[in-house]
Amino acid sequence: MSKNAIYLLDDGDIIRVDQGDLPFINGQTCLTQDILKSRKEQHYSGTSEQKIFSEGLDCRVLRPGQKQWMVGKIRFVLELELNSDQEDELDTIESDSPLDEIRKLAES
Repeated sequence: MSKNAIYLLDDGDIIRVDQGDLPFINGQTCLTQDILKSRKEQHYSGTSEQKIFSEGLDCRVLRPGQKQWMVGKIRFVLELELNSDQEDELDTIESDSPLDEIRKLAES
């Protein structure tokens, strides 16, 4: 059984639900940044608290079974988990992109 592909959403990505309204938004469509902004404004008023949405907060994380701490930043983000039946379709669309030539040039 394969895992579904997961993509981090950018601020300008458009989100739409077909039934009901998006959580925290009174509507079916919005930008990723709108959801994050509503969460930031509603629950976090201090500057250091808001950093978790943008720059991230310096931290260390220890995962069970690991011997060393991972050092980095934590940040709130939205992600999209693709339905497994759509992954093959997306691979085909991406491989036909006119930007493929530019990507190839950039890699060399």
